[in-house]
Amino acid sequence: MSAEYAAALANFVLILLIAVALMMVSSSSSGAVVYADPAKAAITAVMVSVLVAAPLAALSFWRTWVHVQHFLARGTTGWQGVLEAGALGLVLTLPFVLPGVVARQFDPGAWGQPQAFMLGITYVGFYGLLGLAVGLILGFLLRLSAIAVLLVHRRITS
Repeated sequence: MSAEYAAALANFVLILLIAVALMMVSSSSSGAVVYADPAKAAITAVMVSVLVAAPLAALSFWRTWVHVQHFLARGTTGWQGVLEAGALGLVLTLPFVLPGVVARQFDPGAWGQPQAFMLGITYVGFYGLLGLAVGLILGFLLRLSAIAVLLVHRRITS
């Protein structure tokens, strides 16, 4: 197995494991839920988290593969990948925040139009920065994972 493929596969699996862990830790309801078959409920939750995270894991696989190739060929540092993850985190928050902000602009209620606009800009900025921070942290973890795999791969093959 090549070093690029090993690092990319490790990051693919890491993204899926993080998604499954977040799904298991988070609570989907605020009340008590009784399942007839707890094992079936757990398997369903794992499958849903894997299906949701699979596109991000595939993107992580591809970008890790590209960045490791550049690292091995040109000696790049891999920080561009961390910045890409941060930018993706910022962009992924927008579809969740913008519909509410846009709806509020057309029905400002007691706030009035200028206040609703400023509040909307604040929401977009706050959640965008939160997505950026989470993306940067995740990108840094993926960079560390790829470096660790490359070090292990070098020891195994030499």
